[in-house]
Amino acid sequence: MRRISFGVILALLAGSACTNAGERLTVPSLPTGAIQVLAVFDRDASHSFTSLDTVFAGVRVALLVPGGQDTLRTGVTNAQGLATFDSLPLGSYRVVIDSRVLGDTIGVIAGDTGSVRIIAEVDSNRLGRVIRLGYTEVTLAIARNMAAGKRVLVHAVVTSGFQFFRDSSAFLVDSSGALRVAAMRAKSGVLGNNIGDSVLVLGTTGKSFGQGALLNGFLVGSYVTVIPPLPRITTVVDANNAKNGSLDAVLIQLSNVVIRDTASSGTDFALKVADPADTSVKTTVLLDQLLSAPRSLFAPGRTGTFRGVLMPVGNGTWVLKPRTGADVVLN
Repeated sequence: MRRISFGVILALLAGSACTNAGERLTVPSLPTGAIQVLAVFDRDASHSFTSLDTVFAGVRVALLVPGGQDTLRTGVTNAQGLATFDSLPLGSYRVVIDSRVLGDTIGVIAGDTGSVRIIAEVDSNRLGRVIRLGYTEVTLAIARNMAAGKRVLVHAVVTSGFQFFRDSSAFLVDSSGALRVAAMRAKSGVLGNNIGDSVLVLGTTGKSFGQGALLNGFLVGSYVTVIPPLPRITTVVDANNAKNGSLDAVLIQLSNVVIRDTASSGTDFALKVADPADTSVKTTVLLDQLLSAPRSLFAPGRTGTFRGVLMPVGNGTWVLKPRTGADVVLN
């Protein structure tokens, strides 16, 4: 699709901003008017016009009676993203996009609410309306369970930024649950990605190590920082299998566990920890290479408290990954 012309946008917005001052309903030289609709796809999810946005062809547009469902005219946007309705009688109309043809991950962000009124006034009988389309925003729980390959937006709070781990995984939480974002990156100039940041992330639904995740995440916006989420106090048994998967990607804490043994795991460092009262079940605390933790501190037999996010291994077990040195407290 072609890139959007800013000249077209400005012209349409200027037209739609005209007031009804001096309205005259019967002017012989202006018996009819026109409405031109421009469909734009917000590809970078910025909710504003940027050079990354493109026009959207093939969108079905309808003109309805304001306050009703009666369809007066229909049209389809052309290769330039435009649908034009000529020779319209003076009066009010409502512009509506047929969302049924957009798919389940594309929705209308703005532009198809309110009415447009054509009056017999120069520059007010030819109006423009910009319809901005974009990826549908869903909760983390919905994104986790969607079919693979859907592009969606999530608005959530960061529990672990992508700078903490070598694979650039980030971890998010909202009121519906937690989710891992695999291989996340940030839009140029966008701040955020710190623990407690409220962010808008664009990603593709899919599976990673057998669990629902957002793939190829793209941080497109950051909002006010909230109180950093608190970890969930968890047992070694529940951490080992993420409580049958229900704690996948959740920020947890293992309190006063004992280090049973240690081993290198590639360039990372793995600790096997257990409850001192029952050392028959162990789980792995995986210290990412980026943590640069002094390995000599983690002698078997030493106890400590470990906080971090649960990441699946793919074999039915999970590892706890501390984010920073503050997540590890040794006794």
